[in-house]
Amino acid sequence: MKKSRKRKYSYSVQSQSDPSVNVYGIFTPGSAPSDSNGRQNRFNRDIASANQIWNSGGECNINFISQPIIEVNTVVDATNLGTNEAFRGPVKALINQVKQMNGNKPGIYVVYTSGDDFAAPSGSSRPIGVGGVIIENFRVENGVPQFTLFGSIALSNTALSAPFAFAHEAGHALFTQVNNQPVNGVFMFESIDPTGPFIDSTTGNIDPGHSNLKNNLMLPILPNTTPTIDPLQCQKASMSRIFQ
Repeated sequence: MKKSRKRKYSYSVQSQSDPSVNVYGIFTPGSAPSDSNGRQNRFNRDIASANQIWNSGGECNINFISQPIIEVNTVVDATNLGTNEAFRGPVKALINQVKQMNGNKPGIYVVYTSGDDFAAPSGSSRPIGVGGVIIENFRVENGVPQFTLFGSIALSNTALSAPFAFAHEAGHALFTQVNNQPVNGVFMFESIDPTGPFIDSTTGNIDPGHSNLKNNLMLPILPNTTPTIDPLQCQKASMSRIFQ
C-alpha cells in the first residue's frame, strides 16, 4: 500500500455496544519523527484517521483506542524486509516482547520502523506498510478451531505522509478469519476483502486481499482524496476475533 496526501481528521460518537480495540504504538530507533512529542502526535493522528473511517456511523462502528506509545531500543529497518519476512522475523519478535511486557493484552500492535519503504519483488511498488495478525493458543475443540488473535502492523517512515496508512493496514488485520474448511487437516487463516478481489487492469492480476471499489480505503494504493469504506467491509471487520 502506497502513500496518500495529508488530510484533515474528525471524530465520531461511540456507543457502549460497539466493538473497541486498544492500539499499542511501538517506535523503534530511526523511526520518524525522532522526538517523543512528534511520535505521540503521529500515533494520535493515525488513530484519529482510523476512527474517521471505521467509526463513521451505521455499520462502521469500530472504535480504536490509543494507548501510551512505547519507545524501544530494537532496530527494525524496513528497507531490506519483505512483508512476509517482516512478520516472520523482527516485527513479530518485537511485538511478542512488548505483549509480554504489558501482560499479553489483546489489541493491535503497530511497529513504526526506520527506513522509507519495505522491500518488494523486482518491478513491484515498494509498500510503506504491512498488516496482519499473530495467532496464539490455536487448538481444535469438538471440531471447532479456537485461538487468540492480535493485530500486527508495521509502518515505514514514508507512511508518516500517509495519514490513512494505519487505517488501511488495520483493515487487513480485522479482515483475517479462519477458514473452517481445513485443507488436508490444516486450518488456514485468510484476509479477504468482501468488496474484492482487486483486479489490476494492466496485468490482470487478481488480489483477494484488497478492494476493487473506486476511492476505497482498501485499494492497494490509497486514493488522493479521503478514502471511502463500504458497509460490507465494516460488517466483516466488526466480526474480528481481535475484539474477543
